[in-house]
Amino acid sequence: MRIEEIWWKRLTNPSNFAQEITDSVLDGKSAVVLYQRDIAWKDELIGNIVEDIEKDSPNMKTSIHVPESDREPDEYIIQKYCSDEEGSRYWPSAENTVAKFLAGNPKAALNKSNVILDISDCDMPERWIDFAEEYGACFDEYDEHGVFVIFVRDGGANIGEYIRENGYSVECINHDATINDFDTLMLCMTIMSEQNCSISQKQYIAETAVSLAGENVEAAGRLAEYKGSLPVNTLNIAKKIFKEYGIPCDDIETRVKKSLWKAQVKILFPLIEQFRSRFISENADILKKYPLNAYKTHNIFELEIGQLYHLCLSHNVFPRKELQFLEKVKDARNSIAHLDVVAYNDVLSLMKQLTTYN
Repeated sequence: MRIEEIWWKRLTNPSNFAQEITDSVLDGKSAVVLYQRDIAWKDELIGNIVEDIEKDSPNMKTSIHVPESDREPDEYIIQKYCSDEEGSRYWPSAENTVAKFLAGNPKAALNKSNVILDISDCDMPERWIDFAEEYGACFDEYDEHGVFVIFVRDGGANIGEYIRENGYSVECINHDATINDFDTLMLCMTIMSEQNCSISQKQYIAETAVSLAGENVEAAGRLAEYKGSLPVNTLNIAKKIFKEYGIPCDDIETRVKKSLWKAQVKILFPLIEQFRSRFISENADILKKYPLNAYKTHNIFELEIGQLYHLCLSHNVFPRKELQFLEKVKDARNSIAHLDVVAYNDVLSLMKQLTTYN
């Protein structure tokens, strides 16, 4: 399955978002789709919406338009959805707007059309929303008529307020309120699902992809597709994907290091802490025999992994092999705690040993 299909058809929030738009159209209500962050695979989303609408509403034609930023809605819509002959009969007045004229004209193609408008670069999206609202208000609830789906990049977060203040009936569907970073992680985890490795390793690679890509969902998915190669050849893969998606990065080496570190904080660090707690619990009777004054605590469960290693080493508590493993865990924990990155081979070894230790 293609990445965009996974995103729009298998993941809960993206698929619910797409379904909300489709439902609005099938209910005869225009929808304003608001977003600030780029909509991943927007063409795929629109194609899916068109397919679903036409499947359930075969009498209506669905058209997709990207009007020039300076086009007026009245001029654009009457040109696209009314013949020259019919259009020549239109005389503008306060009582006879373009929206009312088209709504009252049975030959106007708009009345049998669902219109998807991408006006992301438009300076005055309110005018298009006004048109959609005025046109829809010309019909009774159960009259079949065209509706609009208007994609608006709402950088100032004012469009939703504009719709509410005017009491408009158009549906306001907010992309950024529905889809978030967790969905990007789920996309990467789904891509990793068939990889033959541990769940911790899958999570580690997915977290690395998400952190590297930032807000670019498409880039995160492409990074995750490299699977086990990503944490091994992170820098070269990141350079390739960043170039492919035009992602600017002045210091890509630092970004790669931070991304790997974040993945280790989220996946490896908790495993280390769980191991520390489990190790102390399983060896509490032995550890309680030794003084803790040097560690400024009287509770063995408060010992950090470095202190635990020092205590065991000083008193020769455990066999050499176990002490060496404790040292390895300590060094990894200290590296992460000091914003450094643990080598991937060591990450794999630790994830395996920490989850199977008994």
